[in-house]
Order: sequence, then structure tokens, then C-alpha cells
Amino acid sequence: MNHQQILDEVAKTSIQLMLGEPFFGHFFTSILKDVSEKTDSIAVSVSGKQMIKLLVNPDYWQNELLVTDLPSPQANKKATQDLRYGAIKHQILHIVFKHTLRYPDFGNKKLFSIASDLAANQYIKSEQLTEDAIRLEDFPEFKLNRGQAIDYYYQKLSDELDEMQSTDGGSSGDNNENDEDRYDEDGNESNLNQAQQKLKDLMEDEDNKMLNQHKFWNDFEKLSSAEQKMIEAMINESIVNSVSRLKPSSYGNLPAGLQQYINLLVDSLKPNVNWRRVLRIFTASSSRTSLKNTIRRPSKRYGTTPGIKIQKKQKILVAIDTSGSVQEDELKEFFSELYHIWKQGAEIYVVECDTQIHNQYLYKGSPPDVISGRGGTDFNAPIEFANNQYQPDAIVYFTDGYAAEPQVPSRKPILWLVTSEGLAEDAWDFLPGRKVKMAKQV
Repeated sequence: MNHQQILDEVAKTSIQLMLGEPFFGHFFTSILKDVSEKTDSIAVSVSGKQMIKLLVNPDYWQNELLVTDLPSPQANKKATQDLRYGAIKHQILHIVFKHTLRYPDFGNKKLFSIASDLAANQYIKSEQLTEDAIRLEDFPEFKLNRGQAIDYYYQKLSDELDEMQSTDGGSSGDNNENDEDRYDEDGNESNLNQAQQKLKDLMEDEDNKMLNQHKFWNDFEKLSSAEQKMIEAMINESIVNSVSRLKPSSYGNLPAGLQQYINLLVDSLKPNVNWRRVLRIFTASSSRTSLKNTIRRPSKRYGTTPGIKIQKKQKILVAIDTSGSVQEDELKEFFSELYHIWKQGAEIYVVECDTQIHNQYLYKGSPPDVISGRGGTDFNAPIEFANNQYQPDAIVYFTDGYAAEPQVPSRKPILWLVTSEGLAEDAWDFLPGRKVKMAKQV
């Protein structure tokens, strides 16, 4: 089986996710996939410092996620599909919960890996997990609660590990253990209960494939703060987009712990600033003042004509990011607000751009019928156009924010109006000027 055939089978698993658990299916479409021997199983890595990529080892996919010992070919096929389904879902959960980005926050990396698998695998059916998968059921004596985040499991395991080390493995008499619990599989006497022994074995095992899947998380730690925030913003966008595509019944079928996590995330992304008010104040404050003689108004100071009339002029360049990730409904909403500014007498010049300017025109009160572009995004072209050609009083840049830092310094004030599903507020410091996020329509 060549690499393309494996990618085709991964795509089939994606379809199964879409049919069985649409949230995970929609989210999986936002992830790059590659067949690689860099990992010995399935892992999540960084691609180009701004994207997340799923790596699939071909031998692991073809052989270790293959079941052949069941009574019938149909049963073998179903079991194989289950394991591959669970393996993909496992990695999606790590990304959704941002375990890859939280890796630098925890001192004991091995313990963090174990805790992250506990946090993820509780949302996967038992038949979809391989035999060596780490489960909550492996630690009965720790009495771990379900539906908790990684911080909870890390702290609980850390406390247990400290207790084991302080008592040199614990005592056999104080824990009310049955005599049979004091012996390991080889009949040797042991003071560790089942959960403690499992934790000890995992901490000492250097060849565990489940934990070695996380070795690429170290690459996320090497990224700059801005790059990490960019990836986090893209994860947030994928989660919000996936939820927005779900029917209420599908969302309601998600486990309670996952729903709570998503609800808190979505609430945290809601903007608190009225973007319409900010836009109007910004454009109004950027107006120029000029004096004009008028015979209709006598001079109040001298009582003579001609008098003097003060005129305010606004010359605004509006850059429209037409990349594929900008939503049509928000574009219409933006033009609706632009109409009110135009009605107040502002001269508005529009440039439609992705990596370059595709269309430019003087706004006359009506939105364009067709938006050009739909490629990537580069912020430099409109700023350079404003500096050298149009020379406005201010620039309003409507965008999702996903692009590199502009290299051309603007000579005029800029307001970045970021779409509701665009770059998160804690990731946009590289944009010069004022930033405001649009409210998501409900």
C-alpha cells in the first residue's frame, strides 16, 4: 500500500467521523495530513511554524491498526475501522484541548503525556482504543473523576507520584489491600497497588508508542510566542467553525465535559467592544479641516462678507481582505456600516486584495456584486498604495488577520477590523495601529 492509498484510507476515516461524530469530522478537515516514517505510530507535528500536521506511519497504519484474529472478515474489518477511527480521534482531541501548546507549561513532560492521554481517551469508546492505550480505568485506586481537564489529571498523578516516592513505594498494611494485591504478575511481593504500579511502569517505559507520539510536541515549544498564538487562533477558529456547522442535536450529543470546554472557549472569544462605534469614531477623528469663504454667512467678528465656513473632509482608504477565510455575511455587514459613514460625506476608496490588489473603486453607496481574489493574504500592498498613490487620511483594513506582519510602515492611522472568527485578540499585537473584533452573529 503506497502513501496515497493510506491517505485515501485516512480520508475514509474522516468520512466516518463526519457521519458518526460531525464535530470531529468537521474539525479534521482543517488539519494537514501526511504519511511519514518520522513517527513510529500517529502523531501531531508543526508544519511551516503556522500549521498543524497529522503524521501517519505507514507500517503502523497497515499492520498495528489491523485486526485479523476475529471469527469473520466482517468482524475484522469493523474492528480495524474502529481502531483507526479511535487513533485519529485521539489526535484530534489533543489538538482541540491544545495539549500540544500547553506542553511547555508543565515541568514533568512524561507525566504530562500520561495526563494528556487520560484527558483525551475518556472521550473515545473502549473498542476504538488499542490495548496499550492509557485509560482512566487503569488507575482505579486514584479515583479519578471523568470529564476533567489535563490540569486535574496532571495534579492528581503528580500527588500520587510524590506519595509513592516519599514512602518508597508505599506500605502494604495501611491501605487495606487484599493479600493477592501485594503480588505482581510474576508472584513477587509488591507494596504498590494497581494504579501505582501502572504509573510506575509508564514513567519508566521509554519505548511506549502511545507516549512517544507526543515527542513532536517539543517542536511547539520552540516556536516564538507570536507563532504559538497564531496556531492557537487557528485552533480556536476551527473549533468555532466546526460547532457552527453542527445541528443542535449533534452538538447536544457531545459529552458534557467537551461541551463545557467548548462553551467556555466560545464565550472567551466574544468581543466586548462595539466595533461599529469604534469604526465611526475612528473615521470621524481622521477628518481634515479646511476653511472656505462664503457669501451666505457673514463674518461674526467683522460683520462683513464673505464669511468663513469650516469644512471637514474625510478621505478613507478601505482595504477588503478577500481571502477565502473571510465570511460573506460579515462582509455584507461591514459594507452596511460603511454606507452610514459614506452618507456623512466621507470619500471612501475601496481596494479588494488578497496577496495583491485585484480591484479598486470609489465607493458610491452600494456593495460590489462580486468580490475578487480569494487567495492568501498579504497586508503590504494596500498600505503601499495608500502611501504612494491615494494618500488618505486613514486606512480601515477589514480582514481575518491571518497573514504575516506588514513590512511597509503606514504613514496614516490604521484601524484593523478583524472578523469574528479571525485572529484572537491575544495574537494580534504584530498589527500596527488600532484593532477591534467584530461580534459574531447569533
